[in-house]
Amino acid sequence: MNTTSTNFRLSNKIQDEAFALSAASNCNLYLSVSQKSIRLAVADVERNKFVVLEDYELITVFTPAQVAEQLQLIAQENPLLQEQNWKTIRVAVSNQHFTLVPETLFDPAHQQDYLRLHSNLNPQLDDVLSYHHSSLEAVNIFAVERVLRATIQEIFPEREIQFVHQTSSLIKSILHQTGRSAARSMSVFVERSFVTILVVDAHGLQFCNIFQYHSPEDFIYYIIFVMQEQKMNPEQETITVWGDITHDATLFTIMQKYIRQVKFGKKPQDIGYSYKFDDLFEHRYFELYSLHLCE
Repeated sequence: MNTTSTNFRLSNKIQDEAFALSAASNCNLYLSVSQKSIRLAVADVERNKFVVLEDYELITVFTPAQVAEQLQLIAQENPLLQEQNWKTIRVAVSNQHFTLVPETLFDPAHQQDYLRLHSNLNPQLDDVLSYHHSSLEAVNIFAVERVLRATIQEIFPEREIQFVHQTSSLIKSILHQTGRSAARSMSVFVERSFVTILVVDAHGLQFCNIFQYHSPEDFIYYIIFVMQEQKMNPEQETITVWGDITHDATLFTIMQKYIRQVKFGKKPQDIGYSYKFDDLFEHRYFELYSLHLCE
C-alpha cells in the first residue's frame, strides 16, 4: 500500500503553444532540485529558446528521501518526466556539499577526500560527483544524495543524466554575463533559508559559498561579512541579486539599508524565451535558465 503523501503544489506553469512532446529529441530538459522546490524547464535547441517552465513548491518536506518521494509522485502525472527522448537531461542539485579545486590538483580517485575537508559528507547516503569548469581551470566537487540520484535514474532508466551542483550553473552564467571586467562585483542568489554569494573580478571567480540564514539579520550579516573579507565597500559597490526575492521583500529592504546600490539581475541572454515568459521577473529562475550554459 502506498502511504506517500502529496506534499507539493504547482505554483507556476508556462508552455509555449508551439511546443509538443513529439519534438523532445530536439529539446533539452533541465531540472533544479532543492529541499524547497522542484523546477523543470525545456529548451528547444533548434530554435535556441525556452518553451516550458514548471515550478513545484515542496511543502513540509525535510529530508532528501522526502524530496525523492515527491519527485516520484510528480513524475507519475507529469508528461515531461515520462518522456525519455530528450536530447540532453541536466539536473542541478542545491545543497551545501561542494568545493572548488584547481584542475591541476584534481585527482578523481580522491574527490571524496577533497569534499570531506569542506563538508559533512556521509558516504553511506551521498554520491560524490564533479563538474569541470574549463574557463576557470577548476573542478567543482559536490555531493548528490544517493536516494535522489537513484530516483532520477529510475525516472529516466535508459538515459545518461548530467548532474551539476547549482553553484556551477550560477558560476557559468554570472561569469558569462560579467565577463572579465576589471571591477570586482558581488552577485547574490537567494533561496528560502539559503543564500549563495559570488565575487568575480578581472581574474575570474574569487569567492563562492552558500550560507544558511534564519532571519533577515543573518542574511545581511553574511553579505556584509563577505564584502569585508573581499575588501568591498557597501557604500560604493553595486550588488546584483537573483532568485526568490521581490522588490517589497524584507530581505531586499534590509539590503538597501546597508548597501548603497542593489539591483536585480537579468536572465541569461544567449538564449531566447517564449513570449509566455514575459510576465516573469527577470531575476527569477536564474538557476534553471543557467543550466543551458553548462556543457
